[in-house]
Amino acid sequence: MVRVQRRRRVRGQTMVEFAMVLPVFLIMVLGAVDYGGYFAARLSVENAARAAVRDAAVQACPTIESNGVEAGNNACWTNQNPAGSTTIEAAAIAAANGANVTNVDCPDSHGAWPPSAADLATLPPDTGCISIRYYDLNTSAQTCTVVNGNVVPGTCQLTLCASWSAATDELTAASTSFILGTNCLIPASSSGANIVQVLVGYNFQPLTPMPAMLGSVMTTTAAESQLILERP
Repeated sequence: MVRVQRRRRVRGQTMVEFAMVLPVFLIMVLGAVDYGGYFAARLSVENAARAAVRDAAVQACPTIESNGVEAGNNACWTNQNPAGSTTIEAAAIAAANGANVTNVDCPDSHGAWPPSAADLATLPPDTGCISIRYYDLNTSAQTCTVVNGNVVPGTCQLTLCASWSAATDELTAASTSFILGTNCLIPASSSGANIVQVLVGYNFQPLTPMPAMLGSVMTTTAAESQLILERP
């Protein structure tokens, strides 16, 4: 009888300990899955940004403008979902793999670029965004370090000359000093060049509260890539 009671007591203690450990174990396992999903999304947006900017760098984009604006869908930019097969947005979406990147502008509530983690957190869960911007390299005789067509970050100050908005369906010049096809959206030549930048953002939705405990830093991600415009 004593041995039976001891066995029952040991089994009871084991079940209690197991019940106490199980929730912690499950949170750790699901947390590992969450972190894996987050880093997979991060790789996806990096691939999307690189693929899109390569496509944008060799696109012969329309430069007919009206008051500094190129309006309407065309071969380069679109506000349609799904994006047309020849557009920069389509290249980003195709390269995003499992990440659900959609053809919407990345939120930028504070007017500071790039978008903050708090801005990206306003996207619907498990969705991404795309932003396309063009920069002038010909201002103030800047000296920039360029390696294999890529401008080394931090080696020069770029001046925004135009940006695409899916919300307004327009490519808008940043100021009246920029004219599309004249000193904005021009390919590399002996006199200078412009740069195209593609940024892809994503709001990852975790299964557990663990990533969210660290705030939007571990639930949002973004990647940007830039190349000098080339002649197609």
